[in-house]
Amino acid sequence: MTNSAQEDINKLTNKERIRYLDLSNRELEGEMNLGEFKNLKSINASNNKFTKLDFLNSLENKEQVEKINCWGNEIGEIDLSWILKNFPNLKWLNLENNPLSAKNLNKLTSELFSKLVEGIKEKKIRINSWKGTILIDLLEYTQQLIKSGDNSQRQQAYQLQAVLQSSPIKNEQQPTNSKLPWIIGGVAIISLALIVGYLWGKKKSEIKDNCE
Repeated sequence: MTNSAQEDINKLTNKERIRYLDLSNRELEGEMNLGEFKNLKSINASNNKFTKLDFLNSLENKEQVEKINCWGNEIGEIDLSWILKNFPNLKWLNLENNPLSAKNLNKLTSELFSKLVEGIKEKKIRINSWKGTILIDLLEYTQQLIKSGDNSQRQQAYQLQAVLQSSPIKNEQQPTNSKLPWIIGGVAIISLALIVGYLWGKKKSEIKDNCE
């Protein structure tokens, strides 16, 4: 059963003194206003039912926030340029296990794009693509920059492209699932070998009996 996020927020007291807001594992959904949290440095909203990150816009002191964890929600779209611009001191962003797509990538300035590249490279910005298209979106954007960007942008685009293609921003279940065809194939081959061996042994026995 899901719960209204705002109702959960309303139960909290001394909001202006809270520095670490833990809303994880509560099946929360809907909008919420975080305007009363004046000193927040870290938000953990992981494993809920949020579909948007609009609640971040209600924070007044965004420059204080250093960590945002929204792992395991239902967030369908992310504006990385807005996040990086409005949270200049953000040190850690976890958006894994969301059906993400990226929007407004063309609004990333050279400085913000550099932050994005370093964040993903150092795993301080964590995303994966097995529930959405964000990896494809980022790769397509790097291709655009490589074709039409200036030298600095092209260099950053190549760097991000290399990071995305070499880092494990993939389906975490993929390694297990990718072994399944090999396991099935191995079992089939072994079974076939046993059957052939049995039939050949039976045939040899019949030939031997006939000769006797």
